[in-house]
Order: sequence, then C-alpha cells, then structure tokens
Amino acid sequence: MEVLRKKLEACLLILNRNNAANTNWLNDLCAVLLEFATLAHSLFCSQGESECSELVCLCLSQIMICIRQVESTMKLECGTSVSVSHQYFLDRIRWCLKRLMHLYSGESSGEAVAPERSFLKLVDGALDCLAQFTSHSEENNDISNCPKTPQEVLPLSQKLRANIDLILGQSLGFANVALSQDKRALSALCQKVIRECNAFQEECKESSSANYLSTLNLRAMTMEQAIYQLEDFINDALLRLVFTCFLDFEKFSVDKIRALLRNSPDNDDLADEFIADFDVNIDRATQIGIFAISFAPNLKMKTIMRSCLASFESLDTTLIPSLQAHGSDLHSDILEQHFNEEVAKFKATLQEIIDSRALLGCCLEILTSGISATEKLFDKQRLEDLVQISLLLVEHFQLEVNRKGLSETQNQLGEEYYQQFIRVLRECKAILMCASQVEPQRILKRFKILRTILRKLHGSLGAGKQEEELPILLAPLLADDTKGLNEDETNFSGFKTDRGGSILYDTERRNRVTRRTDNKLPTNTLDIKSEKTKPNGNVLRRESLRTVMFKRQNIAESRKLYTSMSNQSTDLQITDILDQLTGMSNGYFEC
Repeated sequence: MEVLRKKLEACLLILNRNNAANTNWLNDLCAVLLEFATLAHSLFCSQGESECSELVCLCLSQIMICIRQVESTMKLECGTSVSVSHQYFLDRIRWCLKRLMHLYSGESSGEAVAPERSFLKLVDGALDCLAQFTSHSEENNDISNCPKTPQEVLPLSQKLRANIDLILGQSLGFANVALSQDKRALSALCQKVIRECNAFQEECKESSSANYLSTLNLRAMTMEQAIYQLEDFINDALLRLVFTCFLDFEKFSVDKIRALLRNSPDNDDLADEFIADFDVNIDRATQIGIFAISFAPNLKMKTIMRSCLASFESLDTTLIPSLQAHGSDLHSDILEQHFNEEVAKFKATLQEIIDSRALLGCCLEILTSGISATEKLFDKQRLEDLVQISLLLVEHFQLEVNRKGLSETQNQLGEEYYQQFIRVLRECKAILMCASQVEPQRILKRFKILRTILRKLHGSLGAGKQEEELPILLAPLLADDTKGLNEDETNFSGFKTDRGGSILYDTERRNRVTRRTDNKLPTNTLDIKSEKTKPNGNVLRRESLRTVMFKRQNIAESRKLYTSMSNQSTDLQITDILDQLTGMSNGYFEC
C-alpha cells in the first residue's frame, strides 16, 4: 500500500509542476502511472475483484481519457498560456489521483468505497430472505427448516425490510426518469411491494397465531410474486427507455443546442426547453447505465460503463455553460468532441450488455404499438421514429458478439431473417421520403412486413423459449394494481429516492437535479399525477442553478478563452506509454 501511495504522490508532484512550454512532464506522468498500474495489477490478481479494484479501474480509465485530451489541447496551444479546456482535464486527473490517494491512505480504513448495492443484488438478497419461508424454493424444500420462533423470524424480517427500502429507492429513482406511460405502472408495482412487505412484517409479530408458519409461508410467496413483477417490469421499462434515450441523443445533440444559441440568441424559452430535454436525457442515460453495470458480464464492461457515466457527470456542469458563454468557442468544441466520444462508448457498451432477444422483443412491441396508432391517425413523424428505432437493431448486430448469435441459430435462419429485415427497413425508409406521393395504406403495408420479419427474427433467437418472456404489457398491471388506491398512494415520501449517488466526481449535479420549485415538498416524493410532461414523454426539468448562472444575456460579457488554432503541433511521444497502460488495465480485467 505504501509503495502505491508513493507512486500516486509522485504523479501529483509531476502534475502540479506541469509546464505548457515543456511537454516532457506528461511523458513522466505516464511513466509513473504505468508503474502504479503494474503494481496495482499484481495486487488485484492476488487478492481478487473487490469494490476497491473497481474504483481503481474507474480512476485509471478516467485518467487515461483525460491524458489523451490534455495531449490534444497541448498540440493546439503550442506553448501558449494554459487554456480552460487544458485546466479542466488536469483538474479531473488531479481529482482521480486524490481519490486513489485516499483509498491507499491509512485514514481510509475501508470507508473509501461503499459496498455495491446494485438492483440485481438487492433483489437477490430479498428473495434469499423470503426463500427461508417458502416451502417450494430449490434451497428449502423442507418446510421444517423454516424459522419458527420470533427470535429467528424478526431479524430476517428487519433485514428484508432494509433490502426492500433500497429496492424501492432505486425503483423510484428510475421512475423519476422513466417514460410517462411507465410511471403509473411503476408506482402501482412499488405500492404493491410496500403493501405485501407491511403485511409480512405484521404477520411476523403474530407469533401466538395457530397458523403462524403457514401464514408466513403464504405472505412470503405473495411478496415474492410482487418483487418478481416489479423486477420484470423494470427490465422491460429499461429497454423501452433505451430506445428513447438513444433517439434523444440525436434529437437534442450538443451541435443542435449550439446552433440554436447562435441563431436564436433572443429566444431564451426555446433554448431553455431544448437544454431541459438534453438534461433529462443525460439523467436517463445515467439511470440506464447504473442498471447496466449490475448486468455487465465482467469488470472490464463495468469499468467502461462507469467511466462513461463519470464523464457525463463531470461534463454536466461544464458543457452547456461553455455553449452559453460562447457558442463557437474552441473550448466548447473540445468538450463536445469529448462528450460525443463518451456517448459512442456508452451506446456500444450498452448494446453489448443488452440481451439480443430481449431487445428484439421490445422493438417488436414498439413497432406494433406504432403501427396500430398510425392506422388510427396517420403520422409520418411517428413512422420516421420507428425507422430510427429499427436502425438501432442494425447497430446492435454490427457488434461481433451480437452478430455471432445470429449465425448460431438453427440453419442460420437468424442471419437470413436479419438480411431480410435490413432490406425491408431500407424500403420503409425510402417510401417515407416520397410519402406525399404514396397512399398511407401502402406505406403501412411496408411497416407491417417489417414487423412480420422482426417477429420471425425474434423467434429464431428464442427457439425453445417460452412466450412469457415477451415484454410485460401495461394494461393488466394498471387494471389489477391500481384498483382501490387512494389519491395519496402514488406519493412515496417515506422512501429515499436513489439516483445512484455520485459516480466519481463531486459536482453540483445531484443537488440541482433534486431541487424542487416548492421547498415544502419532500425531495423524495414521486407524484405521478403532478409531473409536468411534454408530448414526447420527457419530463420538463425545473430551472436549475446552472440555467440561472448562465443566462444568454451574459454572453456579450464573456471573453474568448482560446486563441486561434495553430498549424504547428507538439509531438509528445506518449501514445506508446498510454497503450501499455491500457493494456495493463485490460490484463487485469482478464484475471
């Protein structure tokens, strides 16, 4: 530990004496980082994976990303004064090094990294507790092994309640950014879990009852069903949100915000609305990423996803203000490029984590719903959105790991249906380009053919799998679980809404996101009846501190922070070192 701490101290010393006129310091920093990574790699391979190792991999990933950005800014500046972008990435490197320093300091004593509380692990923990009361579980076929006395039952009940509170906190955190059509069902399912948990706890106290164990067994089975329903619905709602999130990355891109600020400097309301949609989508991406981490198959995938979320977290308080200060400034261009690179990695990693059959099933559901709605009222924009959603499937199968699943289907039917899907998708896209000259029924016919092929593709990947794996429909849940609810039952003021906390950086993001217009309202309340939504399903974000601080009327007072780009460049000779450092981290991932 002491050796690792000294390596980090050496990195900080090099960073603090960086000189824009002398580029050798960056080579020195990379060399010491490589030594640190080598030692850490050896330590982790002997000790195994832990929360500590996950933080180290995250910090190293962020440092490598920022070093590449620092190299780029130094080439642009060519020895001029340190720019805002240059300093921004140096500060991120410094922050990561200090986090690692705290991890290896004697004062941390294990407090630097909190135990992982992923939704998946919390659900498994709750089900493990209930399994001790249910006679039909695989681990407990003999009911005589169930806890019998209050002394045995009450501690398990308290542990179960703690897990349920955390599960509901994460569920409500997701519900805050979920699609509007999913909010009510999520609210009803959370309420059902609360009711069943309360009923189970009450029965645990009734030790004098003649049917004590039988009643506990029944309550445990009912609660298991409620938890399974909530978990299944969140999985499906996440997939629906993924499609919307990916589309909104294009609809509310940084480039479009820059163009809006440049071309409509006096239209504050339109710009604020566009930025609010951008913010909502980042919140959605963060929630999706937090859940994706729990499903990631290995540490490498988890680290890539965490690194993307950490970059979003850092850029959240920097990127949009840079556009508002000066829409054409080089500083904002650098941040935009960095953001787009992180979005591309986020999408690719998520596509690799998501199960292909589940994604196809969700797309089939969306396509069917869209065709049904268009049959009632023709809407070209809706059909164009369906084309974009279908194109996400093409992106999904461009990854080798996903494409492999198509070739492994019986008689390679999956590959055949996929090629048919691409061909008909092109036809759908082409016919929309001349939609004004074609009858709506002919257009819809192409989309119905697309749906038929997609259904066949979905079936080819799920040979032998039951139909009950298809996405859960909203209507039955709403019909069964909202009957008899009073008007206050959709408020969860007693539960802590979990937004995942800080990923890595200490920013104002979490504070400003949870800020309410009415300070008298509890900050952890989810009221689906009062949420202000837009026609496209996005929740309008309340005015944030960032919006207040960077109004467009201050643009004229802002000064340009970068000089013009020079044709000269500085060769830093650090690419090889960075590649070795990356390889060392990847080597640990495979341990």
